[in-house]
Amino acid sequence: MRDPIPAVVISPLLPEPPVTGGQKRTLRLLEAMARAGLQPRILTTDTGEPGAAEQLRMRGWAVEIVPEHERTRLDRLRQHAQRLPSPFLPELSTRLKTLAADAALVQYEHTQSAYYAAPPGVPTVLSLHNVDSAAARTSASGRRGVSWLRERNRAAALRTVERRVLPHADRVLCVSEDDATAVTRAGGHALLAPNGVDDEFFSVNCPGDDDRVLFFGHFGYEANRRGIERFLAEGWPEVLRARPQARLALAGGGMDGSLPRVDGVDILGRVADLPAVVGAARAVVVPIWEGGGTRLKVLEGLAAARAVVSTPLGASGVGFEHGRHGLLAESPLALAHALASVLADSGQASTLGREGRILAERFRWKEALSAASAFYSEVMGRARFAV
Repeated sequence: MRDPIPAVVISPLLPEPPVTGGQKRTLRLLEAMARAGLQPRILTTDTGEPGAAEQLRMRGWAVEIVPEHERTRLDRLRQHAQRLPSPFLPELSTRLKTLAADAALVQYEHTQSAYYAAPPGVPTVLSLHNVDSAAARTSASGRRGVSWLRERNRAAALRTVERRVLPHADRVLCVSEDDATAVTRAGGHALLAPNGVDDEFFSVNCPGDDDRVLFFGHFGYEANRRGIERFLAEGWPEVLRARPQARLALAGGGMDGSLPRVDGVDILGRVADLPAVVGAARAVVVPIWEGGGTRLKVLEGLAAARAVVSTPLGASGVGFEHGRHGLLAESPLALAHALASVLADSGQASTLGREGRILAERFRWKEALSAASAFYSEVMGRARFAV
């Protein structure tokens, strides 16, 4: 058996443990690389959780953590002058050039990682988790004052970076057709690689508690935190008026103790068995009004045959149809009314769950990433031929 050929992956976060949607997506792409015969070499500044790097190394992958030195005020001024929304680290750039010298591929996770130029002749992939500038614009639309100005500036900076890097990648992995269209218009070579869902969610067969609702996600992600806080303030009280016995469980990492204490809400934090927690609920609520890409929480709720109640933005990009795969509502009050309706009607919840699972079938990870896997295999074949 031939030795695998290295592929360098610049990732802002170690994808282990995969507790955020971004980490999970990165991990599944690395697995697709490995199946194609490429050996991931992860280059990051993230030290991660204790033992995380070792877990990745146990798969046969290389992990190198580049120290991130404290930046001076002059460094930050230069960053803003260049319209770079995150710092450029010379140490990481140097290591990339060294590691990529014998690599079949360099993959950048997120737009900001593409500041670092691969050596000439090495194929490059930019893996987008969303179109960052568009996500920042939606975030700005829900803010006022200084916060609005900060997000608008961030969106402009990200747009500058996207225009600079998108045309130069051999492929740009996109999570939705809309993102692929935006990338193509910007001169990029888009390749559709949707977010997927782990097989374990399809094994959930319990009916769930009649009055239990679940929201899950990483609470360090601003769109998740702001969305659930708005729903708790403006929507959840209406659910309790209609269904006084209802309970809303909040699951996910990144909680810092600042979430408001609200009647009928159980704060679970990070859970060991997410499919089981999803299966314990009748409905999954997705109160997301900002951000981009597609939400793994929607796909995972659908795969578990739960009734998904979401904003249109929260369920965008996966073919979700209102009244067939779940319910869509724009305002917190409308979300509350939709939730109350599925809690009161087990038949409706069951029908929506059944149709939602059918939709989710096309998003099992191996199928979702089939085009990316084919490209990795093509790169691998060219590298073998060159050897």
